[in-house]
Amino acid sequence: MLWTSLARADDGLVTVTLAVPKDSGSAQAATLVAPALRDAFAGDGRFTLPDLEALLDDVPAPPAVARLDEARRQKSKADLALSIVDLPVAADAYAQALVAYEQGAAALTDILEVVETFNAQATTFALQGDREAAESAWTRALALDPGHRLPADAAPRVKKIFDGVLKTWTNPPMGQLTVYSTSGAAEVWVDGVPRGAAPLTIDVPAGRHLVRVYREGFRAWGGAVEVKKGQEATAQAALKPTKGFAKLDELLTRLARNPDNDLTVGDLSRLLKADRMVVAVVATEGSVAAVTGIAVDAVSGRVVGRAEKSLPIEGDFFARDTTRFIRDRLVPAAAERATVVESEEDRRKTRLAGDAEQVETPGAVIAGWVLTSVAVVPLGLGIGLGIATLNQSDAFRSRPQVDPELPTIKNAWLFSAVGADVSYVVAAGLITGGVVLLVNGYAEQAAREDVLRPGATP
Repeated sequence: MLWTSLARADDGLVTVTLAVPKDSGSAQAATLVAPALRDAFAGDGRFTLPDLEALLDDVPAPPAVARLDEARRQKSKADLALSIVDLPVAADAYAQALVAYEQGAAALTDILEVVETFNAQATTFALQGDREAAESAWTRALALDPGHRLPADAAPRVKKIFDGVLKTWTNPPMGQLTVYSTSGAAEVWVDGVPRGAAPLTIDVPAGRHLVRVYREGFRAWGGAVEVKKGQEATAQAALKPTKGFAKLDELLTRLARNPDNDLTVGDLSRLLKADRMVVAVVATEGSVAAVTGIAVDAVSGRVVGRAEKSLPIEGDFFARDTTRFIRDRLVPAAAERATVVESEEDRRKTRLAGDAEQVETPGAVIAGWVLTSVAVVPLGLGIGLGIATLNQSDAFRSRPQVDPELPTIKNAWLFSAVGADVSYVVAAGLITGGVVLLVNGYAEQAAREDVLRPGATP
């Protein structure tokens, strides 16, 4: 079963989209519908794509995402070094970025940044006078994106080396890449582009390619594969299920049998914490895929939009036509639902059974009480030193002026008096700061309660 989730950035509600095969024979077609479904929503500026692997594993981000973040950090460092012509630092940082990009291939869906990194690395080598290394980097860039070209303002000596590489790339050497997946039908991405469903064999330029195998509900697999001229390279993706896969698969199987089942939609929305759902049930007959799209309000189970279309699978325009169909017929239904003002009853229904929506205590309240409590220490110290000051003052005045212990008593008196004053000032400062934090903190808490529980506060 395949699915994808999207979160509304403008209204805070979560919309989940599902591409579900009607039967096992429709799994390959559903694999092709899934990225089209994502593209249709991602192309609308009101939607953003969250990381589903992290959602089902209940982690901040998968390791591959962290490696991509590291790659981008190294690339930014290298770009800065190149801009000030610190070529050794730039070359080292670009090399580290490219290693991190390969390690993060499981999360890579756009090859452009990798190609740009190879191009910048090649430019750095060319400026250093290392022609061979520059040619190698540009060859790898062209293997990933044969349409890559230098900007018009490139330095003449840089452009000269690139043009030489480009001439030899007019008819690039080709090889074959075959990708298998242990989970059956899964999306195969090669160099940031979805190329079909596993098992898959395609012709690619000879060179190093980044492969990503993705089936929603599983942890994505990624890696670099070297393809040699006239030979076949093989990638075997061992996909492992996420923690929440078993429950997800059960619900999607039920949903494929009956997309209009309110109980299934409700269970699925609670599992994914969704407010809206868009379901695309895919059934194949011969070379034609029938896609039935349903937009559902996950709170009430009410269908807010429905559309059907049959599309030829083997045509070159299947992905484009499917994306257009979903964008025109289902995206507006999901977006329109977002404009409806929810009642308090609807808000309660979106919560999990047995859960009450809690207002988190602001940090200012906690800090205010801490400061106020800590003020007890200097206040108590000041009182103690004040009492000692009074005793020493009486002792000083009761002694005759010729008493040899008088200077010692006087010094102790002054010390305790100064200590008492300082302690009182510190205590007053802590109490004042604590009171200010408490006032602001409780005001913030009241504002939060007014948002989450309108009418609960006076």
